[in-house]
Amino acid sequence: VLEEVPAPGSENPLQDDVSRTLSNDEKTYDESYSQIGVRAGDDKQRHYIENTIAVKESLTDHLLWQAKMTAPAMADYSVYEEIITSLTAEGFLNPDLIDRNNIEDKKIKSIVKNIQSFDPVGCASSGIRESLLIQSRYYYPEDEILHRMIKFNFDELERLDYTAISRNLDINLADVIEKSRLLQNLNPFPGFGFFTGEVKYLVPDLDVRVFNEEIVVTLNDDWISGVRISSYYENLLKQKKADIEHQSYLSEKINNARSLIKNISTRRETIYNVVKSIMLYQQDFLKKGSGHLRYLTHHDVAADVGVHESTVSRVASNKAVQTQWGVFELKYFFVSKLKGQSNEGDEEQSSDRVKSLMQLIIGSENPEKPYSDKDIAEHMKESGIVVARRTVAKYREFLNIPSSNKRKKINMIKQQEIL
Repeated sequence: VLEEVPAPGSENPLQDDVSRTLSNDEKTYDESYSQIGVRAGDDKQRHYIENTIAVKESLTDHLLWQAKMTAPAMADYSVYEEIITSLTAEGFLNPDLIDRNNIEDKKIKSIVKNIQSFDPVGCASSGIRESLLIQSRYYYPEDEILHRMIKFNFDELERLDYTAISRNLDINLADVIEKSRLLQNLNPFPGFGFFTGEVKYLVPDLDVRVFNEEIVVTLNDDWISGVRISSYYENLLKQKKADIEHQSYLSEKINNARSLIKNISTRRETIYNVVKSIMLYQQDFLKKGSGHLRYLTHHDVAADVGVHESTVSRVASNKAVQTQWGVFELKYFFVSKLKGQSNEGDEEQSSDRVKSLMQLIIGSENPEKPYSDKDIAEHMKESGIVVARRTVAKYREFLNIPSSNKRKKINMIKQQEIL
């Protein structure tokens, strides 16, 4: 007994378009569009452009294309194909493939070596070290020092311990730093940069804005058609001539339909109320942006709205909101808690504020004397947030900020580049 509610004014145009398409009546199509000032040819061209899909080449396609031009026989190409199609997203050899096949087999070893010289250079390597070594030998074939640095001092390179490399290879520290700059021209993950699958667009379910200090939440569901109870069946139920069995059947279906429509309305209202509550808690973020999220849990929102925590969890799952700072998943606004101290007394601070403050502290440090994790914790304490050194280290790693020793060495390299 349910039927779709079409958008206003869309019933006749849709019916006309379908009829014209089925009858292939191009003349009617042209005349229809000429009446509103749009030429049919322009519309067809726009329709063609809008529906054209640009397909990006994947790493597998790119390597297989080169393998087809390299393999001398179909049997060899099959080996190329098995190796290439099993590469990881980074472009490395799949450990499972190595277990299944004897990678030391001369033929397989030769094919792997050929793939490593394909574009991009370094694919089918066992890891980052081998990938960089292959690329350094390809792009800098005469630079034996760079080759030795990667082959024998890779761990020191990762730690930026140039002093140890200088000592191990018995070369000047300045030469080590100079050679290390060449690594910036190499790609440790040769497979990155290629298309890895279907492009997925994050479409916001709600739009949240602040107008005159008031938070406005809008559900972006205008594109979803509404439903209504068919007037035909409602009239049929009212007819006295229908027998009792038919009336009972129709009555049950219409009541179920009304219940469904009511549930849809209730669901929309619940989503709106939950999101409105979240945004009231996080209004500092809406006004100031990242780094101003308050601590917030499902329990807090559930208590505010008057629903169960599981309801809040379901609303927050797989939904996104559009703000003036960008599109965010709803679960982004739920922030964990940290104990802190401030002038107003003990209070709980959010992990978001800790990360933001940490970035500010590190950004203001003397590059020649960067703050240790203990120093950062002391500066945070002065700002009213008490955290342990290990907590600072955890958040620093989460933000991909190197340790103080690495930051100092990076600054040293930059200064030498300037000189």
